[in-house]
Amino acid sequence: MAHSSTDQWIAIGLISSILGGVFTLVPRLRYVVDQDYLRVVLGGVTLRKIALADIEFIDTQAPIWNEHWCNCFVPKGRIVRIRRKTGLVRNFIITPKDRELFMKELELELLNILKV
Repeated sequence: MAHSSTDQWIAIGLISSILGGVFTLVPRLRYVVDQDYLRVVLGGVTLRKIALADIEFIDTQAPIWNEHWCNCFVPKGRIVRIRRKTGLVRNFIITPKDRELFMKELELELLNILKV
């Protein structure tokens, strides 16, 4: 059975909507550090969180096997790797706008956990 031009336009519309959603939502991801967790937040809703107590170290490397939560499409100079102590995929990649400032804030919270 041949596909009608209406089916093709519906498919194009669906693909365009999905791509539009991705290009709209990805830049809106935010990273929030509180006293217990590093959270990935979209519009006030926590999508993913990592316990600060589960963080082994942080750096700026990007190994091949990792979990990505990037909020930009070209992450050059923004990558922060959060290495977790547990889990199957232990590398967690985020891309804060100011990498150095974010890493300092996260390190301060990690030091506060060690003091407790």
